Amino acid sequence: MKIGRKIRIFKKNFLYFLKKILNQTLYEFIILQLAKKKFIKSINTRKTVLKKSTNLDHINQYEYKITSQNNEDGIIEYLHKHIKKPDKIFFEIGFDYNEFNSLNLIKKNWTGTLIDGDQIKYDKLKACVKKYFKYAKIDIFYDFIDFTNINQKISQTIKVKNFDFFSLDTDGMDYWILENLDYKPKIICLEFNPWLGKFDKFVIPKKLRFNYQSDMYYGASLKAFKSLLNKKGYKLICIESSGNNAFFINPQEFKIQFDELDVEKSFKQDPKFSTKFYNEVYERLLKKEWVKV
Repeated sequence: MKIGRKIRIFKKNFLYFLKKILNQTLYEFIILQLAKKKFIKSINTRKTVLKKSTNLDHINQYEYKITSQNNEDGIIEYLHKHIKKPDKIFFEIGFDYNEFNSLNLIKKNWTGTLIDGDQIKYDKLKACVKKYFKYAKIDIFYDFIDFTNINQKISQTIKVKNFDFFSLDTDGMDYWILENLDYKPKIICLEFNPWLGKFDKFVIPKKLRFNYQSDMYYGASLKAFKSLLNKKGYKLICIESSGNNAFFINPQEFKIQFDELDVEKSFKQDPKFSTKFYNEVYERLLKKEWVKV
């Protein structure tokens, strides 16, 4: 195990220890002190563009980053401008406390729900939102979302079927979650598995409580997601230039028409990884268990 990862695990375990022995008020105070510097820096960051792949489509020109991991902020803003009847409601699964797709939406007075299965990330975000967005109508939960409970979890806080924005990043069962999704969000942003390439429709087998091992074995290929969401009436209209995130829309909810992307033509690779490395990972993943859809 690399030294950096060992240090992160030690820090997390130490915070778990403090959570057990300290009263809630003192623990929340400490968590806020540890988190606030990065959180404030993130919400005060100016727009930056982190163009990576050179295989860009027209919509990639609208990319920028403020609080998202890559350039999702710009894509979300651009798409939202063209919704017929926006409601400014989001639901995001999987976040880091200072860097996630909906943080910039919170700054713009959206309402919504955030869920993650990491206790410490949840505690840090809860403390920061309470301090710096005290009047925001945001629900934050420490919980594990899977294909059996997705609809029940959404129904706890959202009462409309076609809310504006749904962001999904569980490093695992995302395909099966979407398959069971009864809601019809106008915009879906999801993380696909880029290591599976642009030709195959591969999905990791269904499994409750899947635990990602940082070995690239997770999720589904972009073609698999496209096949599933096409059946649900969605179009693939953007692959963010980092080559990890894709945007799908329900075209009936938009004032303008968007062309659907061809996965094989628009597929993007992050240049920090060589084509050789992509191929090596792909060959290694082929030896794992996959469902072909």
